[in-house]
Amino acid sequence: MRTPNTLFFRTVSTLTLSLLLLSIIFIASAAYFVMVPVGKRSAEDLSALLVLAAKTWVELPPQTRDDFVRELQSAHGIRLVESARPAEISDSLPIYIYLQLLKNSLQKRLGNGFDISIGVDKNQPDWVWINIPFNQEYIRFGISVQRIGARPPVALIAMGLAVLVLALGTALILARRLTRPLEQLSSATDAIGRGETQLIDETTGPDEIRHLAKNFNRMAEQVSELLENRTTLLAGISHDLRTPLTRLRLALEIQQGGIDDDFRVQLEQNIEQMEQLLAQSMQLARGVSQQETPVDIELAAFLDTLTSQLDAQYPGRIRFETTADIDGAMTRALPRQSLLRILQNLITNALRYGGEQPIILRLGLQQGEPLISVLDRGPGIPDDQLHSVFRPFYRLEQSRNLSTGGSGLGLAIVQQLAQANGWRISMRPRAGGGNEARLWLT
Repeated sequence: MRTPNTLFFRTVSTLTLSLLLLSIIFIASAAYFVMVPVGKRSAEDLSALLVLAAKTWVELPPQTRDDFVRELQSAHGIRLVESARPAEISDSLPIYIYLQLLKNSLQKRLGNGFDISIGVDKNQPDWVWINIPFNQEYIRFGISVQRIGARPPVALIAMGLAVLVLALGTALILARRLTRPLEQLSSATDAIGRGETQLIDETTGPDEIRHLAKNFNRMAEQVSELLENRTTLLAGISHDLRTPLTRLRLALEIQQGGIDDDFRVQLEQNIEQMEQLLAQSMQLARGVSQQETPVDIELAAFLDTLTSQLDAQYPGRIRFETTADIDGAMTRALPRQSLLRILQNLITNALRYGGEQPIILRLGLQQGEPLISVLDRGPGIPDDQLHSVFRPFYRLEQSRNLSTGGSGLGLAIVQQLAQANGWRISMRPRAGGGNEARLWLT
């Protein structure tokens, strides 16, 4: 069974084990250095009293023995009974350790020749009986269980349970106090990654946590302000550039007969590329302004329809397939437009750089979650640049450059949309050559 790899679990387990180990050492030390010596001393005192009482009773005249028995029970709570044979008693006692110490002490005082037995009479369960042989007879001493009192095993079990509860409770409280601010900070950083601004409470907690929260909130506000400034700046640039581009396009329309056709086509292509670059830059700058409402999408049918639409535009260049683990309809509540924009960008990117060979749009499962892959047979992406291609305006030196039509913004937009919806996107080399883009709809 795999243990959770969380800071909370690690903190709780570490504190619990440390406190339990410390408690075990404490209980063992208390038992060895305090409880055992005290129990041994008590057993020694009681055995001395019993041996003295037995010897006194044997030496007393028969007519005074009854008074001695009454005095022994009145003053010390010990019953004394003379018997011709030992009583039947059981050795199963809850205070076995103490009685074993008492038996050893009696044996030491009387010698090994005395057959001493200690136990409980089933007819009198509240009394402990001790059989001591004297002069071919047996003297039975009865001692109340409440008088002996001490029960080390019960005490150790009670202490162990108390320590376990306190250790676990203390560990949970301490771990929660440590991890709760980190959870809030993690949630806030995720929100910033999605383009949102989420502040955390900076009025509660220890000074260090409040100072960290205050600094984080200041940073979040600065990041939000920078993003707003970036959007405003790019919007201004886009507006200012679209005006002269519109004038250039209008001039080309007016001067159609006075400009060489090849030169005019090149100018129109350049103008179109600049407008496309401006549109993608604005799309990236605006980010995801609002969350799209999810709708139920049957993924296999959705991807098959998308493939048919693109096949009409790029005949024979794309096909759709599903893996063997897709054995029925797979419906998920997803933001339709965001998913469509991501797939269109990935497929367009693969078509542009995949050479003449068709690309594959594949639907599969991984750990029960949908996995959509776009596979091409192009030159591929070097391993050290697989993560860099998601950076804005990043283009590879050879195949994926501006001369082939790439702006370096398509994959950046893909990653931004994926992060906003909690999905994961990655690139990896494809076996046999080419590249595979993978989108996890987690």
